Amino acid sequence: MTPGGILALPLALVASACGARPSTGVAPGVLLIVVDALRADHLSAYGYDRDTTPVLQELARDGLRFEQVFAAAPLMLPAHAALLTGCEPDLARRFLAPEFEGDAARERPSGHDRSRALEPRATLEGAGERRWSIPVRAPRLAVEFLAAGYATAAFVDHELLSAASGFGRGFQHHEHLDPRRAEHWEGPQSARAVDHFLKWLGDVPPDRPWFACLHLNHLERFWSESGVGAEGYFQPRPELTRIPPVANTDSVFFAVPRSRWRSGVRTLGQYEAAYDDEIRRVDAEIGRVCASLRRQGRFDSTTLHVLGAFGMQFGEAGMFLSSGRYSMADLAVPWIVHSRAVQRPGRSIPGLVSTLDVAPTLLALDGLGIPRAMSGHSQAAAVREPGTPAARRPFVFASCGLQEGCVVIGERHALEYIVPRGMGDAQLRRSWTGEWSDRALQPRVLFYDRLETSSPPLDGGDLGRDPELGPYRAAAIEWLQAQDKRHGSQGLMGGVDAGAAAPAPRDAGLAEAPR
Repeated sequence: MTPGGILALPLALVASACGARPSTGVAPGVLLIVVDALRADHLSAYGYDRDTTPVLQELARDGLRFEQVFAAAPLMLPAHAALLTGCEPDLARRFLAPEFEGDAARERPSGHDRSRALEPRATLEGAGERRWSIPVRAPRLAVEFLAAGYATAAFVDHELLSAASGFGRGFQHHEHLDPRRAEHWEGPQSARAVDHFLKWLGDVPPDRPWFACLHLNHLERFWSESGVGAEGYFQPRPELTRIPPVANTDSVFFAVPRSRWRSGVRTLGQYEAAYDDEIRRVDAEIGRVCASLRRQGRFDSTTLHVLGAFGMQFGEAGMFLSSGRYSMADLAVPWIVHSRAVQRPGRSIPGLVSTLDVAPTLLALDGLGIPRAMSGHSQAAAVREPGTPAARRPFVFASCGLQEGCVVIGERHALEYIVPRGMGDAQLRRSWTGEWSDRALQPRVLFYDRLETSSPPLDGGDLGRDPELGPYRAAAIEWLQAQDKRHGSQGLMGGVDAGAAAPAPRDAGLAEAPR
């Protein structure tokens, strides 16, 4: 990793990509680039003090960015399900009967870490992927484009987003870039994904409209690769000298997961600098996409959306180098749009936005109908019309994290309703409470000023004195009841003992919070 190499490539790509010459006689294209573990507050395009994203900064300058975007879920499978369907992520959640859970346990190979099925570091072992599958009847972004005559393709950088889990429907070409099948001459995974996309696009006739989804998982994968903590373009901040503990498992809070630690002692500053270095590498790959589109004469006719699927923590809410809780570090992501439809480029769109809005927005911008079952809001008007804020809503919601519950996010505050008992893995529960028993696993409500608090509280504290709490609690109860109604008696509480009496409403602990 050479500082000069990291710097020179993005700047060259910015110059070639963001001053595209006009293209004529070329059908419109829509490219959705989704980057896992991409935090908005670590992008120079969003005001970060390090120059991590020169390419995205130029795209935002010639297009626009949404200021406050929040992932619908902090884990990979539900986050991508929400993106591609425009529906709440629990739509894709399946609740296995005890006998099937038992079968899944027996199918696990010896030595299998059961917790890996519950975390973003999951593999296709055990029951984790069996708990998620997008229903056939669910609306899908790709299906709508395909029905309108677009060529469609997806290039997936992780095995969990497979066609078997429902992610392939609507894509004529759905390719999982399995690293085990990489040719010896191919580069890193993110470069492979870009190369395979560009090869596919080169075969699409210029007069045919197209839609493609390009998924990049590099910001999660690179932790397990060699070189983390080595000298890079960015130097560790001298004030971040804390050394996070390292766990002997991935099923952990308050420590670095074992699979994301290589060797040696690393400070939080070194981890952060390494993360920022890799964001710059991802930015360079996006620049390579832009440069190729320009060479093909397709850049002007392509609507480009770049966004994060979910974020990543550096200890802000009890996790390191991973995500899964409902803090802003887990959920606040970027969304940058570059399109001919953008009027008055360089705008920053205020207002609360959810990643549920991505699918309806893409369809509306291309003049396609939005399925009624999509629950996201179209932001097409904000893209097209200067001075128009994001579609108005008082709150956005997220769910389907490592802990059951949800978060309600308003313009200034956030309310987290978490149910630690809902974690299916005993070791994960123990790392949260420090003991094997169920004590301290009762539902709790966390309410805080998200603009002032970088590290949210881990206990509820005294909520009764805060006059702002009422509307948030009412919104959470209403939202949870709506989810329960859609899913029947099980709701999102998949961890409830099936042999017990009918579970209490999931909002019971929330309703009993101090007023």
